[in-house]
Amino acid sequence: MQIDHSVIPIVKIYVLRLSREAYLDLYHHISEKYPLEACGILLGRIENGIAIVTRILPLRNIKESRTEFWIDEKEWIGKILEAQKQGLEYIGLYHSHPDTEPLPSPSDRHRMLECPGEVWLIVGYSPSSLTMAAYRVGDDGYSLLSISTQVAHE
Repeated sequence: MQIDHSVIPIVKIYVLRLSREAYLDLYHHISEKYPLEACGILLGRIENGIAIVTRILPLRNIKESRTEFWIDEKEWIGKILEAQKQGLEYIGLYHSHPDTEPLPSPSDRHRMLECPGEVWLIVGYSPSSLTMAAYRVGDDGYSLLSISTQVAHE
């Protein structure tokens, strides 16, 4: 897949901070889709290496699977362009790993390397716990960097 970097610019992000509202929306979406993988878009603004997520937009997982997800590219780009019209920046994707840790699978890693400007937030979810980890492609274009993930308590 060829990425149009005018839609998805490459920006170095070191911290991913979710607003309380975005976190609650994320939790609701993932718990509603459980035990299937849920996925969606992270939107907000980027300031000095900090991505501030103020909104999430769920995407349909066309795989309908517990162990993988795949998005409709037209839906994905359409939602990004609509969000940009509202003044929101595209930060990246989120998806859940039901009943397991938020570590990139080989498939996740491969797809992340295709889109080096994105942050990927992976959420390990079970009905009794939720853990999050965010990643981006390193400056070498090959390694994955874990980035600090925070939730605002406002």
